[in-house]
Amino acid sequence: MYKITVSQKGQIVIPLEIRKNYGLKKGDQLAVEDNNGIITLRPLPKHPFLELRGKYKSSSPTDKLTTALIKERTAERSREKR
Repeated sequence: MYKITVSQKGQIVIPLEIRKNYGLKKGDQLAVEDNNGIITLRPLPKHPFLELRGKYKSSSPTDKLTTALIKERTAERSREKR
């Protein structure tokens, strides 16, 4: 059991060991529940796409494929107009 103190602004600090155990990082969200006098903090699931943010550089193969697709569609439209 850990003892924590509520600040004047209503903030608390979750002990480091608990943050590590649950992989909590800056910006993660927790659900707060009041169950008959028992306050429960529960980590909310992280959005899978947000987990990928920043993992790939802009020069990824996907960008190359997107550029190729745009060129192909542009050429296709030009052929259709003829």
